Amino acid sequence: MRGIFKVLKKLKGKLDWLSRHFGWIAGGLTMVMMVAVMREVVGRYFFNAPSDWSLELCGYLLVGLAYLAAADTEMAEGHIRIDFLYERFKGKTKKVMDIVIACFGLLWSGTLIWQGGRLAFHSLATNARSADAMMWPLFPSQIMVPIGSSLLFLALIGKLVNHIGELMEGDK
Repeated sequence: MRGIFKVLKKLKGKLDWLSRHFGWIAGGLTMVMMVAVMREVVGRYFFNAPSDWSLELCGYLLVGLAYLAAADTEMAEGHIRIDFLYERFKGKTKKVMDIVIACFGLLWSGTLIWQGGRLAFHSLATNARSADAMMWPLFPSQIMVPIGSSLLFLALIGKLVNHIGELMEGDK
């Protein structure tokens, strides 16, 4: 059993690396959004020349930003939880709560992978486009949901294995 945990801890290191890099990609998307918004403000208010594309582009990039950064945020313990309740738990009870929380997260991210993937591939098959002026293809932003959710799913599996291992070590 310990051999499995060693292999999974090595895989967790690789997942940490991948999550961190997708977090950097999400940060890059933030920079692109910032440039698009600045271009829109300058064009609209200084040259009376608003664009058709910046607001729509920012909406699609925001999807990528949120989902690609989800695993990195999870690994850094950055997601919201009810601390006033969580902090009341100690020792073994806290580890059990960590396991329950990870299981709920797996259920949620698994649903996002499944349904987000269905929607994205339907959009790809039908060449679905936005109804706005630019008529951007929907697939690129929609595929970010299952990609980011898959990374989150793997991160949660890593945390679940870690919590189970800690709980088992505590029993000895």
